[in-house]
Amino acid sequence: MENKYMDAVDYFVENNGEFLWQVLTPIFIWLILVLIFIILLFQRFTFSNRWTKDNPNPYKDETFGMPRGTFRGILTMSLLYVAIILELVNVRIIGFEEEVKEFMIAFQMMIAFYFGSKVMHHVTSSDQKKTIAATGTSTTNNTTSTTQETVASDEDAMG
Repeated sequence: MENKYMDAVDYFVENNGEFLWQVLTPIFIWLILVLIFIILLFQRFTFSNRWTKDNPNPYKDETFGMPRGTFRGILTMSLLYVAIILELVNVRIIGFEEEVKEFMIAFQMMIAFYFGSKVMHHVTSSDQKKTIAATGTSTTNNTTSTTQETVASDEDAMG
């Protein structure tokens, strides 16, 4: 019995136009939109004339002087967009998933690490808040807590 489904590469070799409009055109449009967005962000935050000594750029210490997380968000949205495009092509062409298997694994790992690190950040920050509330001490170097001040004043009173 002959396999009635064509290999994904063979399908796109025989139908060049479909690969162009199903995969490449949406990705190129996305890249153009992302580049325009990045250029607008550069104009607004990095090369803007509105920042003065009295009104400095609040994001000057971040990457390219842009708000924190800008590039992380752009990369995440771009990978999500490409993954959606590839999954839509997979719905139409049987066997295409085998061709992009490694990309999908990398995408899943990126999502897992991205959201996993966010969860750990929130867990550790809430643990620090609970510790501060329970003991009255702070873990930061710049803050002196009321408990530490009380101990110091008791030691001074005892001589």
